[in-house]
Amino acid sequence: MKIVPNNFREINFRALKLEIWIWILVGIVLFFIAKHWDTHAFSWIDSHFRCSSLDTWIVFLTEKAIWWILGIFGIITLWRTWNSEDNESRLLPAFFSILIAAITAAILKSWFDVPRPFLELGLTPLVQQRIFNSSGLPSLHTAVTFAALVPLWRIHKAIGIGWALFALLIGISRVYENVHWPSDIVGGLFLGGTIGAVISKKETVLALKLAWQQLEFRRQSLHFFAGFLIVFSHWIGVLRLREIAVLLLIGLITCWLTARGNLPWLANFLRQFDRPRAYDFPGSGAFYFLLGTGLVILFFPVKIAYAAILILAVGDSFNNLFAERLPKSVNLPWNRRKSITGVALGILAGTFAAQFFVPLYAAFLASCVAIGVESYPWRLGKFFVDDNIIVPLAAGAVLFLLV
Repeated sequence: MKIVPNNFREINFRALKLEIWIWILVGIVLFFIAKHWDTHAFSWIDSHFRCSSLDTWIVFLTEKAIWWILGIFGIITLWRTWNSEDNESRLLPAFFSILIAAITAAILKSWFDVPRPFLELGLTPLVQQRIFNSSGLPSLHTAVTFAALVPLWRIHKAIGIGWALFALLIGISRVYENVHWPSDIVGGLFLGGTIGAVISKKETVLALKLAWQQLEFRRQSLHFFAGFLIVFSHWIGVLRLREIAVLLLIGLITCWLTARGNLPWLANFLRQFDRPRAYDFPGSGAFYFLLGTGLVILFFPVKIAYAAILILAVGDSFNNLFAERLPKSVNLPWNRRKSITGVALGILAGTFAAQFFVPLYAAFLASCVAIGVESYPWRLGKFFVDDNIIVPLAAGAVLFLLV
């Protein structure tokens, strides 16, 4: 029987810190080696490997096969988790490492803003880049594949070796396609590898299990990842207004059936994420979250909508997560369940997330208004107005006026 510690002080993170330092040192060495090859790699590939048949296979690997493999892996992970007695799976650390690596890589691209090699050297890219800017560091493809490496290695060494070869092939293929420098690949390797090592470490797993016992941590973790997933899915054209409308309709029917007791297994699952006041409307948090994001996508320009969704996903999550958890925190006079520290953290987190799509000053003002509005308990009679609708609409309206 697995024992979960009573508090975080019982967990010794010394081995985890050592592993992080090893990844940092290896990453620095590999990055400087790769930097030396940045200007020579493409001519060497052209003279030794370039051919039309290989071009076709490489493009298929990076544009279709990788996403099919990751998608199947995600389905298998969720299926194994759902069917296990304790709703756990050894694949979960790899699953969450991939999600975190994808989000982090997308954020870091805006920070580093490294031009891609086909722009610097006048090369022809083999694939069409779906990006808002020309940044290539770190490679997102490499980051997500290497994020699963260490977790899978800890499950079985043979699986880890096979996945390592696949991840290396993905990284080399991105250089072959003229869309990444070798140093971009090393950046993705370091980012994904470090995240995977941290998430799959025994000490981290114990800490996450301890935090998962708290309702608000489960709720806000779901909202955090859902916000980024919605933005990414809309950006690549998978989730548009029509798909959102269909999901909302399915959600309403499912919630109605669950509330009537027709789906007891689903009701038990949704109660892991619902506050007690929402038991009459199971899954209402997820429904209103999707409704709020759909409304801002409908009413506002795309970058404003993305910024508003991230203020909801990141800013509101931090606000609620730390509302009553920090020592010596002063509660708000109009809402004793909210703290000044939690609101401040929510504003800062929302500003940080939104400023990748809108100017910094606009992101800050929109976060201030949205988190401030959320801190007040809005009611229409006996009906509470859900903050998953208020926050994105308030943020979107402010950004629309400023940007």
